Amino acid sequence: MANIPTLITTSGIRPVGHGWIPHVALVQDREWVGEFNAIAGWTVLGNDTLNHGVQDGHILGTHALVFDKVDGAANTIFAGLQCTLTSMDLSRFVAHDEFETAIFVSSVATITYAFIRLGTDVSNYNEWRIPDTELTAGVWAILTKNLAACQTTVVGTGWNSAAVTYLSIGVAFDAETDALADMAFDHLFLGTAQRTI
Repeated sequence: MANIPTLITTSGIRPVGHGWIPHVALVQDREWVGEFNAIAGWTVLGNDTLNHGVQDGHILGTHALVFDKVDGAANTIFAGLQCTLTSMDLSRFVAHDEFETAIFVSSVATITYAFIRLGTDVSNYNEWRIPDTELTAGVWAILTKNLAACQTTVVGTGWNSAAVTYLSIGVAFDAETDALADMAFDHLFLGTAQRTI
């Protein structure tokens, strides 16, 4: 049998004079939303959050964001941080895609869930929740979550995924009087589920 000349390209293998023989590739698109290496630009959600800053212990980058839950005058169950983002277009990500973050807590005894909020401002966002059962005391939990599976709340008009300018991270507790020091978040990115092409 005669050899068939071939042309190998980035889009497949083509025997000369014949059709394309495509190769298979796994592709994944990622968008960094926050690296969480610096405290500049971050503010607390209210006076139930204190001592926000960065710590050396981290997973990616150089630092992680850290904060405390205290029994403040706001009388809420929440401790967390928020920031304004340069407008990001995340509209290419759909329900079966994912986000990844890493969270460290010293105790889960009084935690109900951790959360991530993305939107246009403090009054208009979508919230994704990570239940306490997926956190482990004293260990970094590196979490990859399906966007549809853990989205639980839409506040106001929700997010405009084509123009995201607001990000908040935090933890919800069982009672407003609960307190916990040194909760840390390290990075947030959105990624497409792996696709075969």
